[in-house]
Order: sequence, then structure tokens, then C-alpha cells
Amino acid sequence: MNKIGFKAQSIFFKVSDLEKKHKIITYVSLLFLTTSTYFLRTENQNVKIEVVKLKEKSITLKKNMIIFNRTYQGFPLPVWQKLKRGNRFIIQYVNPAYVKHLGHLFSYDIYSHIGKDNFDMFGDKYAQAYYEKDLVVAITGNELNSIDEIFDKDGNKAFVKVLKWREINNDKDTIIYGMVKEFIKEE
Repeated sequence: MNKIGFKAQSIFFKVSDLEKKHKIITYVSLLFLTTSTYFLRTENQNVKIEVVKLKEKSITLKKNMIIFNRTYQGFPLPVWQKLKRGNRFIIQYVNPAYVKHLGHLFSYDIYSHIGKDNFDMFGDKYAQAYYEKDLVVAITGNELNSIDEIFDKDGNKAFVKVLKWREINNDKDTIIYGMVKEFIKEE
């Protein structure tokens, strides 16, 4: 009888030991999860703060670009400005007329359009054609009149007469301006 009692007591202690270990493991896991969640939340808040700061800087830079190009703000024809960076021509400014007439190409969100190049926004065929014309203007410095194919608000092909010209800013930045002179109706 004593042996049975001893075995029962030994089994009881083993079960009790397992429960203690289980509790310790559970509490350690909870402590780890709580601590890591705290640090992730703190890191997430820091990231959110950085995003807000970057958005504010971006808006300030875009407002400065509008001030720099204020002569085109009230201009009735669509005008845009691209900055040559390496082998890319980055959209840096579009006037309100551009947004009004061509905004359907970028959901009328000017900030989703600025900072991108043709290859980010248009199909390869159109982007390559636009790129080649920008490159010709950048290299030669001559004005370029062309007829470009675009898509209208209904998704149909349309044509526009475009004038492009170059400016060099501070003897280093090549800026390409473009202006839609006329929308051609396809017959």
C-alpha cells in the first residue's frame, strides 16, 4: 500500500512539475509577445511620423515647384515640366489645364503623377515615343513640334499637337517643357 501511495505521490509531483513548467513557458511567451508588441507599436509610430514628415516635405517641394512655374498656373493650355535625371525624364510639374484635360490618365491625382517618368505611367510603346522626343529636345536644344497619340476620357485614341522646348537650370539641370497646342479630333 505504501508503494502505491508513493507512486501516486510521485505521479502527482511529476504532473505538478509539468504544470509549473507549462505555466512558466506560457508566462515567458506572453512576456515576450507583450514586449515585442510594444516595440513594434513604437517602431510603427516612428514610421508613421517619418511618413508624415516626408509627405509634408513633398507637398512643400511641389508648392515650390508651382511657385517656380507660376507663369503657367493660369495658362489655358496643358503644360508640363520634366527634369532629366540620368536616362529618365521625371514629371516635375503639371498645370491645372493639364489636370483638367489629361487628368483622366492618372485619376486626377496630381501627386500620383509627379515624380514618375513615362515608363511608369504609359505603355512601353507610348513611353518610348515620348522618351525619344524628350531626348531629341534635351540633346539639340531645339523646339520640337509633333503630333502625339493619347487616350481621351472614353479610352479612345486621340491626337494632340505638342510643342516641347528645353531649359537648362543652374548650368546643370536639363528641364524639358511640353505644351499641348491643340487637341485634334479623329474623324
